[in-house]
Amino acid sequence: MTSIEPDSAVSPAARAARAAGCAFVSLAVWMGVAYAVIQLRGCTGEGMRCLGDAIGIMFLCLLGAAVSMWGLLRLARVRPAWPVAVAGPLVFLLLAFGLAGRFFLGTPQLWVVAIMAAYALGALLADRRVSARARWITVGALVVLLVAGLFRF
Repeated sequence: MTSIEPDSAVSPAARAARAAGCAFVSLAVWMGVAYAVIQLRGCTGEGMRCLGDAIGIMFLCLLGAAVSMWGLLRLARVRPAWPVAVAGPLVFLLLAFGLAGRFFLGTPQLWVVAIMAAYALGALLADRRVSARARWITVGALVVLLVAGLFRF
């Protein structure tokens, strides 16, 4: 007799793929909410009169996406979910200063890819089965990107 429960020992690559998928779903839902709220406020794109409201709404929805990631990661069986939910935004900030600010500035689609990659890296960094050496190399590369991004400013 076989169990219908999924294997609890999924590979680190599967955890990373699940985390990236959760990030995509969370961003899609919350950016849809942001778009709807901006449209309901009457901001149709002409001029700069709604720019402050739109930036505030987008920031709050990105914050909502980050907060809702813990629940999505638990639903996707990324265990433990809270280190991935905490590491994802931190890794994204490192990526944003290092790579995204320079290369992705005018392309919102690449920002979504960067956020998905950040949660995938967060899942790999939080997985104890990944060797400590690989985790330290990854953290070192992220810090180098951060320092390179800071010297750019």
